[in-house]
Amino acid sequence: SSGRDIMTDPLNYDKSEPCSVLSENNLFCHALPPERLGARHFSLESFRNAILQPDKKPEDDVPVEFSLAVILSKDPNERNIIDDKKSNIRILLGKKLRGFGQGFYNCFGGKLEKTNDEYNNPARGAIREVREETGIHVPLSQMEKSYVGQIHFTFEDWKDNRAMKMHLFCVFVNLLEDGDVINEQQCNETDTLPIHSSQIRGCDEIEPKWFQNAYDIPLHQMFADDTVWLTMLLKHYDTSMQQPMRQKLMFDAWFHFHPGGEGTNSMRHHFVQVNRPVKSAPGPMDSLVQSAINDYATYSKSKNVHTYSFEKKLFHALHNNGINSPTIKEFKENWAMANAVRTFMKDENSMLAVIDVAGGHGALGALFLALSPKCKTAVVIDPAEVRGKDGVQKAWGQFWQSDSANERSLRYRHECLRTGLRDELNCMLSKQKIADNHERNSSPPLFPTNILVVACHACQHLTDETLEIASEYGVNVAVMPCCQKDHDGWWKGLTKRLVKSNNTESTSLSIGTVMDLLAAGKMLGWQTGSSAGVRYRVKMKLMDEGVSPHQNRMILCRAESRESGRKLQGGKEESPKVLAHEKLTRAYRRAHRQSKNEVESPVNTSEKRVPVQSIALDKLCVQSLMTGVAIGAALAFLALGSQRRSLVP
Repeated sequence: SSGRDIMTDPLNYDKSEPCSVLSENNLFCHALPPERLGARHFSLESFRNAILQPDKKPEDDVPVEFSLAVILSKDPNERNIIDDKKSNIRILLGKKLRGFGQGFYNCFGGKLEKTNDEYNNPARGAIREVREETGIHVPLSQMEKSYVGQIHFTFEDWKDNRAMKMHLFCVFVNLLEDGDVINEQQCNETDTLPIHSSQIRGCDEIEPKWFQNAYDIPLHQMFADDTVWLTMLLKHYDTSMQQPMRQKLMFDAWFHFHPGGEGTNSMRHHFVQVNRPVKSAPGPMDSLVQSAINDYATYSKSKNVHTYSFEKKLFHALHNNGINSPTIKEFKENWAMANAVRTFMKDENSMLAVIDVAGGHGALGALFLALSPKCKTAVVIDPAEVRGKDGVQKAWGQFWQSDSANERSLRYRHECLRTGLRDELNCMLSKQKIADNHERNSSPPLFPTNILVVACHACQHLTDETLEIASEYGVNVAVMPCCQKDHDGWWKGLTKRLVKSNNTESTSLSIGTVMDLLAAGKMLGWQTGSSAGVRYRVKMKLMDEGVSPHQNRMILCRAESRESGRKLQGGKEESPKVLAHEKLTRAYRRAHRQSKNEVESPVNTSEKRVPVQSIALDKLCVQSLMTGVAIGAALAFLALGSQRRSLVP
């Protein structure tokens, strides 16, 4: 049941409860029971989170559009007090004679057609459907004024039932008998359409029928969503509960159905959002809206309603705006990478400016703006204009909105990496040159260690070029490579010999792993970044396989100044190069078991250390040279003997 579904999912349970429409609306004697109506949600965010279906593709969420018109008429025998559960309005419903929903009662509508501009103006589609199914002709101006809102339908068995969007209209008619004179002035004042009863006729698909008492409509022979939204609409317009009747009710509704279509006719989740028209006077209907708000406030306190994490807020911002790029997988990958990079960099000053290489929609660069309070700008460099970039700005701009004194921006450059990345880095670093010349602009200068270059799922050549250009400029860089290839097949044979499994059967490292290790090793090299005066702290991290199952290795490189070294007793700093030579000397001593007397290593001065290192290295080179000559001579001798034997007949 719906209750069990909610209870087993804490996130859904926090902002939903079993529908209690009957307790609020017990005038409708044929209303469906609460277990058929599913969970009522108090926010669209909660509703959409409850119905998420990860295996859906973006194109599966594109709805089929329909129009639907509710036709009401004021009962001439108006009552001021309800004592017999009779309403002051009547409703025209149609019984389906064939097709989908056969045997059910419904309002009048159908699928929009591309002709007659119905997709741009759904009122035209509503006019056509009402005329075909009832014989009533509604002028376009009146149908447009009768617009109520939208109803969205999604289905658990979405592969068999496509999502639908219904454009809802509510038309009031003044029902006249044959021979009655139409008072057009009165109809214009009350926004009602005068029609004669003989004008109403059905068709081969639907049979129209008036229900004099709106509270007695056959909800048990109607779709489950009607028990929620239609009863609310009828209750609002019942003149005994809402005066004057001219006040318009507008709302949007979302319904998610169980599998089985009209066979099961039950919902799992629903949400209704009432929208009061602008400049409308408050009325009794507002008490119902305020009651729902108060109920939610009380419910939130008693149930300790869950506050969404920042990750979920970002994701729902995309979903609520109907943005499908980035996809769920892309969003999770970008989120995981952005957090891994921020953790490794440690200092937020390392991300004052972010360049997202081949970023497409720009979600990764935008995440740094949203997550890092010091990030001022994010630039996406991609030669192609990918759909979704405007959506990222629209959905997430609210999370980095700033005043004029703290300007932050997301920019796109549609340019090749080779030229775009270099040019962007030159532009960013030019601020340092301006500052050096005492011509400061409004923004502070950027140094190489303030810039971060990122690339998520960068192919092999793109990874190599990104790392090469970044190290040339001495900026921070993080990549998650993909699409690595072994062009000559040599590495595959080598890795089979290097790696063995527990059962002694040969296995191999994937070519992707090997290439990523080589790329990380290159960034660790002594000369990498030397032209820019930096060296790199390199770390390889694995993204959760549940997010990215195969290509999940991230190479994170933090630029550090080469000038930093170890403090000596005199207060001076030793350069890393001197420290490296010292380590090499100690390693040589241990390898050859030399005593301190043979090779002395002064502690305080680097001048005396040089001859010691030179002696050690000279001995090592001489020994290596002699060993190489001996091995080469032996190999040559063996080869010569083998050749002579082959020549003997």
